Amino acid sequence: MKVKKQNTNDLQSKNSKLYLLVTLSAMTAFAPLVTDMYLPCLPALTAYFDTSASLVQLTISTSMLGIAVGQLLFGPVSDKTGRRRPLFASFILYLLSTVGCFFAQNIYLLIGFRLLQGFGAAGSIVISRSVATDLFKGRDLLAFLALIAAVQGIAPIVAPVAGGVLLLFTNWKGIFFFLGFLGLVVFGASAYLEESHPPHKRARVPVIHVFKFFIPVVKNRLLMLYIALLSFSTAIMFAYIASSPFIFQEHYGVSPIAYSIFFAVNALALMVGNILSAKLKNPRRTLKCSVVGLFVCSVWTGVLLLADASIVYFCLALFLSLLFAGATFPISTNLALDLEENYKGTASAVLGASTFLAGGIVMPLSGLGNILHSTAYTMTGSALLALLLLFVIHKTDKTQHS
Repeated sequence: MKVKKQNTNDLQSKNSKLYLLVTLSAMTAFAPLVTDMYLPCLPALTAYFDTSASLVQLTISTSMLGIAVGQLLFGPVSDKTGRRRPLFASFILYLLSTVGCFFAQNIYLLIGFRLLQGFGAAGSIVISRSVATDLFKGRDLLAFLALIAAVQGIAPIVAPVAGGVLLLFTNWKGIFFFLGFLGLVVFGASAYLEESHPPHKRARVPVIHVFKFFIPVVKNRLLMLYIALLSFSTAIMFAYIASSPFIFQEHYGVSPIAYSIFFAVNALALMVGNILSAKLKNPRRTLKCSVVGLFVCSVWTGVLLLADASIVYFCLALFLSLLFAGATFPISTNLALDLEENYKGTASAVLGASTFLAGGIVMPLSGLGNILHSTAYTMTGSALLALLLLFVIHKTDKTQHS
């Protein structure tokens, strides 16, 4: 895999491929870290703040909203100013808001600081993806995105397990202390990241005008269809993330540590799907197979939830659903970003914001009423919409190339 040559910066000599892989993966890992590490303590948070499960789930939803909105700001700004300065600003906001989460005295303050924490984490997520698109193209970009996704798979495997272990020695505040420490470590590592968006490629307009970059991106019909497909596919994963602590711990009666192990196994499914998708030669055909497989397995999972089936069958169906989801994510991301040449940071922001906005919407929906039923309907509905979008994409792509 060759790094694309830059006129003003020789990035290949200053940043090795290994450094880029590890650092960009760590930056994108803030999403699963922010959402997953404290999942084992969600039921405990309900008791600690004497509140409802729905309000506790809002601490995840608001962080998703922050991640979505933050990407819409940091992406276009990075097209104007370069990648480094907005990246560092986002890290500072992340660290300050994490301190706020630690000292939150009630559920409403925690919800507010989680919004800011997600906003801060958004910068590292969107800019890491922009750096990858700055340096790679086509199949090289797909391979790199898949490698990042594979390494990123370590985060959702380790995060809930680490959270469960931390709960043996501390409470939920200890988890936020650990998140702050990790933020400092990645912040320090990213300080060596060379600028990948040189001055001659930056937008030559005032900063306030960079938001006009959204217009050509949003008008790109095929790009937006791929983003919508990715968003509904991701919604399935987010619905699972929000409801899984309550389904596993309260319905099936497993311990926080056992839940962390179940979560880690399912995160492994995502990682395996990421790796497999990079090895297949025809991205469009692979996308069709993965979306169809995701639909079938999500419906199967929904039926098992409605039937209150054994945990063994539920885990098997969930594993396969997430396997197909893992294959869908990098391919749809690559096919979407390949359609935008001029405003990659903005396109990356729209893509990231859409996926996390979808997550912020479905997470509280999966906790309404009977959590087994609401999760089943949310996952099945999202899978159906992803399947319908696949047919629309096929028809649109065929029309554009005819």
